[in-house]
Amino acid sequence: MIRDSFFTDDRAVSIAVTHVLTIGITTILITGLLVGGSGLLRDEKERATQTELRTIGNRMASEISSAYYSAEDAGGGTMAVRVSHPQYVAGDNYNVELRDGDANCDAPGDLAPTPSEVQCLVLSTPGGGESEIVVPIDPSITLKDPPTTVSGGSFYIVIEESGGTMELTIQNDRPSPSLAPSGVTW
Repeated sequence: MIRDSFFTDDRAVSIAVTHVLTIGITTILITGLLVGGSGLLRDEKERATQTELRTIGNRMASEISSAYYSAEDAGGGTMAVRVSHPQYVAGDNYNVELRDGDANCDAPGDLAPTPSEVQCLVLSTPGGGESEIVVPIDPSITLKDPPTTVSGGSFYIVIEESGGTMELTIQNDRPSPSLAPSGVTW
């Protein structure tokens, strides 16, 4: 009689089922929080990258205009100006590309400049995607062909006189002295 009641007794099962359900629900909740948190961090990093690239791009556009018009006022020759910016943006390195109006200078959204009228700087992270910022530069600045790309950080803005026209380019390496026999500003 005791033996039959022992095998049919299921009172201890409810404790085991409760523990399994508690662990399962807790695991699902923690997994959901981790997935949601990682998406939030990715979005915030993307937003921070775009904001920093926009700020750096605006500074670069201002430096390019200042260097170009200073070289014009100096009366020709060659001038090179070293500029320094952060090497990394939100933990990633970035590239700076100088594009003329015939290249793709379309900005995302409503603010897309007309490609035939605008030259631009394009700052982008290696992953590309939405971390590409387009900053228009003065359309009266003559860019040297072909357009150039440099790594973010320190680089040189080089303005050369060629056939009576001042041409602008950017480069990572220090310009050679033979490039500018009439005095280079470093």
